[in-house]
Amino acid sequence: MRRLFVVLVLLAGLFITVPAQAQSTPVIEDLEIGLWPEYDRTDVLVIYRITLSPNATLPAQMIIRIPREAGAPYNLAMKDVDGLLYNLAYTSEIQDEWLKVTFTTPSAELQLEYYDPGLTKEANQRSYEYKWNGDFTVNNLVVAIQQPVNATEMKILPDFGAGVVQEDGLTYFTKQVGSVTAGTTFTVRFGYGKPDDSLSFGSQSVQPVQAASGDAAGRVNASDFLPWVLGGVGLLLVVGGLVWFVVTRNRSSSASSAKNRHRSARRQPDRVGSQVDPVFCSKCGRRASSSDGFCRACGNRLRSE
Repeated sequence: MRRLFVVLVLLAGLFITVPAQAQSTPVIEDLEIGLWPEYDRTDVLVIYRITLSPNATLPAQMIIRIPREAGAPYNLAMKDVDGLLYNLAYTSEIQDEWLKVTFTTPSAELQLEYYDPGLTKEANQRSYEYKWNGDFTVNNLVVAIQQPVNATEMKILPDFGAGVVQEDGLTYFTKQVGSVTAGTTFTVRFGYGKPDDSLSFGSQSVQPVQAASGDAAGRVNASDFLPWVLGGVGLLLVVGGLVWFVVTRNRSSSASSAKNRHRSARRQPDRVGSQVDPVFCSKCGRRASSSDGFCRACGNRLRSE
């Protein structure tokens, strides 16, 4: 009886935890979907910029479905505390017309990109359909469509209103969809005319917002540093002059000392020679010193040269 009770308790716990796991899918606070046809490829670049709800438990496991024809995400990254994007590891699995991308994120801010080859081309006309599959509850959904370069007669359903030219020189059509509950799909269709296959990437011209003035922050004027440069040159000249004076003076002193030593050495043999020449007494013949005036033996006066 006790064993049967334990088994029933375990089964009850299992049935209770299943709904809890089904409800663990995080809520997306903000989702911006960018649709950029013929941007850097002939396909449509789809960009998801995701911010999870502040109530989401991190790290969070997520499954996002993208069209099967996309093959794989082009990029999947999270935004870290330093504001930079870092790649996330993921696994993928084909399910019907979708590719399930499964990953775990320690950050509430994500970005996923893929290329959708579903852009249809007929002569100079283009058309495309995008579907949000409703896998998540989204509190604030925004969709932005980039008009390709050289494209005309842009038509969007539902209506996105007038386009706005942004800093990159391209026109964007934006729609504030608002709150979308899980299980609710959202479809966007658009078409346009385009006479060529040029891509938008690299076609934007880069221009300064305004001409830089002399008072602009970070600008350096040569006149501000000219007095310092002249002062530095003058100081170098003074130091160089002092060094030259000291060096030349030392050379003169060394030359004079060497000359004096040479003269002394040249006169020294004379003195040595005078000392070597003998002096003899003319009377007794005894040798005397050159400094003697009289013979020290007989007292005879020595002959002077």
